[in-house]
Order: sequence, then C-alpha cells, then structure tokens
Amino acid sequence: MKKNSLIFVIFLLLIVVLAGCSFKAEAQKPKKEPAEKSVVQPVEKQTVEEEEVINEEQKEVDTSQWIDVNEPAKIPILMYHSISSGNSLRVPKEEFRAHMKWLKDNGYYTLSPEEAYLVLTQNKIPTEKTVWITFDDGYEDNYTEAYPILKEYGLKASIFMIGKLIDKNNHLTTNQMLEMSTNEISIESHTYSHLELNSLTPSQQMEEMKRSKELFDHMLDQETSILCYPVGQYNEETLKLAEETGYKMALTTEPGAASSDQGLYALHRIRISPGMPPNWFGTLVSGTEDGH
Repeated sequence: MKKNSLIFVIFLLLIVVLAGCSFKAEAQKPKKEPAEKSVVQPVEKQTVEEEEVINEEQKEVDTSQWIDVNEPAKIPILMYHSISSGNSLRVPKEEFRAHMKWLKDNGYYTLSPEEAYLVLTQNKIPTEKTVWITFDDGYEDNYTEAYPILKEYGLKASIFMIGKLIDKNNHLTTNQMLEMSTNEISIESHTYSHLELNSLTPSQQMEEMKRSKELFDHMLDQETSILCYPVGQYNEETLKLAEETGYKMALTTEPGAASSDQGLYALHRIRISPGMPPNWFGTLVSGTEDGH
C-alpha cells in the first residue's frame, strides 16, 4: 500500500515539473508585435495642379516678337478638300506639292488655330508673310498625300473633320488623326453629320456643333476651338450658337482674306481649285496679305 502511495506521489511531482517547464518555455517565446499599419501618403493635389500649369504654359504662344499690323489684321486662309483628281474640290497631289513649295520658298509662316486666333484678336502677325492652310471633310488622302508633303516642308495645317465619318471609307481614321494632331496638323470640327446648318432648327444646330466638339475634345484630348460650317451655310442663329457651344472662331466659304471685322464666327477663306499653277497661286495668296 505504501509502495502504491509513493508511486502516486512521484507521478504527481512529475506532472508539476513538466507543467512548469512548459510554462517557462512559453514565457521565453518572444511576443509577436502587431504589424505596423503602412501609412500611404496621399498624392499631393498641388503636384498635379503644378503639372497642369506647366502644360498650359507650354501651350501658350509667345507673341512678344510678333509684328503689329494695321487694324484689322488679315489672314489668307487657304481652303482645300481632297488631294486627288476628279472634280473642282480635288487638287492633284503634284499641284498641292507645288503650292506648298511656293509657300516654303517664299518664306511663309503657317499658322495653328491658336496662332490664327491671336492674329485676329491682337492684330499681330508672327512674320510679314503669314497663311493658314485648311482642309474640309477629312478625306483619307489628307493623311496619305497631303500630310507627307506638309511634313517635308515643315508646314502646319488644320483639318475640319466630319464626326460621323471617322473610320469610314475614304475618310480619316482615329489613329491617323491622333498621329497628325501630335505633328502640327490640328483636327477641328466640321459638325457631326455635315448638314447645312441654316436648314436646321436652333436645337438641331446646337446638337450638331456640340456633339462634334465633345467627340474631338475626348478623342484627341484637346479643347476643340474652331468650327467650319458645312457647305459654308449658316444664319444669324448659327453665329450665336457657335459661340455658346464653346468655339472661339468659325469659318465660312465666303471668298477673301479673313479679318476680325467680319466677325470671328463668319471668317472668309480662299478656295484653292485644281489647275492653279504656282505663280497664280502665289498671286492669290500675296494679294490677300495684310498691308502694314
């Protein structure tokens, strides 16, 4: 009996010792500290705004060296359509090349839309020989034929594209416009459907102008500022709506050099027709320059 009691006591002592060792081991384990929450520093809005300011400054046109002219300043705005052959709206490629070579050889400065706006509103010109090259409708040959020639001679131009004809047969694609817009060829509005605006109600006119502007603003990440009236047709309502929609200027097909006394929403242009040799072309352009 005594032997059994002794065995039982020893057993209890072993349990106590083992429990103590286990407790000691647990106590010696390093405590796991809770992970520090990583603090994500928010991007300072000021940095983004500073970048936007820099971008805007880069877009600004420096007119400090421009020449003051007699008021109102005049611009010969050349009007082309297709660079091909076939009818009175198509100027063959080699004729177009000869026209552009004449401009280059005779020291003409070609305007961007922003520069044209400043010429007309500030009565200053970058050089004594200034011209604005434009194309209506956005034909594909503006990219395949005209664009390489313009790049060759280092000339700027503007293409007035019909919104609903983007990526359609014989017209410019989105990628073509994106490429040109980063290489001195601006893409502007020729409305969405190319309907004669003076035949539409005011709300329909507004929709044509607004839909086109929003399309190009989004597609090309720009502020589309120039409108070209389809077939040159407009009325008094059109002039008011063009301004209300957010355009800064609008072009017609009425002949002659453009000037602010016509109104910024009814600017004249010089139609360039096929069969015009360089000397005739030169006489037409130089005859509409601003006198100063």
